[in-house]
Amino acid sequence: MTKKDNFYFFIGTTAELIKLFPVIREFESRKIDFKIITSGQTKINFNEVGSWIKKTKPDIVLPGKVNESSIFVFLIWAFRTLLNSISLHKEFKSLNREHTYLIVHGDTVSSLIGAMISKFYRTKLVHIESGLRSFNFLEPFPEEISRFIISHIADIHFCPNQWSMDNLKNIGGIKINTMQNTLIESFNMAINKNAYGYRKLVGRGKYFVFVLHRQEHVIFRKQESKELVEFVFRHAPENIKCVFITHVTTRDFLSQLSDKTLVQIGDKLVFQPRLPYVEFMHLLNNAEFLITDGGSNQEESYYMGLPCLIVRSCTERIEGLGKNAVLAKYDKRLIKIFLENYRKYRGKQVKAERPSKIIVDNLTRN
Repeated sequence: MTKKDNFYFFIGTTAELIKLFPVIREFESRKIDFKIITSGQTKINFNEVGSWIKKTKPDIVLPGKVNESSIFVFLIWAFRTLLNSISLHKEFKSLNREHTYLIVHGDTVSSLIGAMISKFYRTKLVHIESGLRSFNFLEPFPEEISRFIISHIADIHFCPNQWSMDNLKNIGGIKINTMQNTLIESFNMAINKNAYGYRKLVGRGKYFVFVLHRQEHVIFRKQESKELVEFVFRHAPENIKCVFITHVTTRDFLSQLSDKTLVQIGDKLVFQPRLPYVEFMHLLNNAEFLITDGGSNQEESYYMGLPCLIVRSCTERIEGLGKNAVLAKYDKRLIKIFLENYRKYRGKQVKAERPSKIIVDNLTRN
């Protein structure tokens, strides 16, 4: 690292911040200057990670998206954000572009916008959690498309395992295997922090957690997903309640479940809005099993050895597959087998390394 090195994190969601804060923490511990730019995709809650980093707010804020969930509104916001990125000219104009790094994470639309801004201002583009692939542009959508494009224009790729490294073998740029995802550090810090609020929500007794929120499931495959949820409720173990995490995208979907299904499950069903990260990790860690369409949830379940049913046709991650996790592929036979035998998928908690250290070591070396 030289005195002229400049580091920028480009973040669009609280979930990105949660995955990036171990890297931010590493920067802070080494007293390396950096700035955070927020895209305005969502309101980012720095309080979620306030126990671990000093930074309490972004340094640069691009205009936010209106609080509506529609594809049209999303596209208008993305276009406006790209136009508003012209305001960053003053920030970047006096910097040595060869020593300026813009860091994006994963596969959100914000990450793609950040990547395009990096190329426009000719900074070095750093992609953390690079190389993940579902090999299906429609699932996860549009994340698989975002990740594909970012991979092709990034200068430095930090990949969480050898499989993701291999996926980039025909793509240019520097590739570094961080051995694990930074999310494992976030998880370990969260699980070692006391949390009791979740117990008041679920009460006494056993429970499983259900997360179904992706638009390709609750919007584009609504009927098929509705049948899947009702199938799960009919075949779930009778002595276990279900904690169903409700997102903005799931509210309309859940209202269409049949009255017969809701009566059948009765007071064993708890609808729970999204929880703060620490509380949610404790909720998962004490569950009997997890049913989810979320890739990060798949990864988190692997870290804690939690039996996990992935209700998707394909996944961009390998964590847990063939171990604690089953990819359902909307196959009711596989779902039924998992529900009847979930205990056998219980694994051990994964030992955490320090991928954030590998990332910062390499960034300060290049």
